[in-house]
Amino acid sequence: MESLDHVRKLFENSAFNQHLNIKTDIFEAGNVRCTLHIKDHHLNVNEAVHGGVLFSLLDSVMGATIRLKAGSPLVTVNMSVHYLAAVFAGEKLTARAEITHLGRGLVTAEGFLEGEDGLLKAKAIGTFKLLKKRIQ
Repeated sequence: MESLDHVRKLFENSAFNQHLNIKTDIFEAGNVRCTLHIKDHHLNVNEAVHGGVLFSLLDSVMGATIRLKAGSPLVTVNMSVHYLAAVFAGEKLTARAEITHLGRGLVTAEGFLEGEDGLLKAKAIGTFKLLKKRIQ
């Protein structure tokens, strides 16, 4: 079983999460909340947030939530995102996740992205495989 501090350090020191500038507000077993302040480098050619940024934020928050609850590293097997509203530079997103099924090998979770106005901007459902060996 991995400690909360160990997983938090992994998450916060992830080069990818740092590149996107994902920040954690809450980091506890089964309850992770992340924020992302949208900057120009997050935007696509239409000057809205690129869908890959939203996908990555949802994937990260679901993965961290599962890893803290299951105590095991994991990989994403499948993920489906519903983009519900455009997001623009200057906005702040909050991401959270809920585990809907925790099996011995597979876990299903839902992720939610909300704007500062409280409106749902995107949601996802994903399936994740728990790894038996710790990865470095």
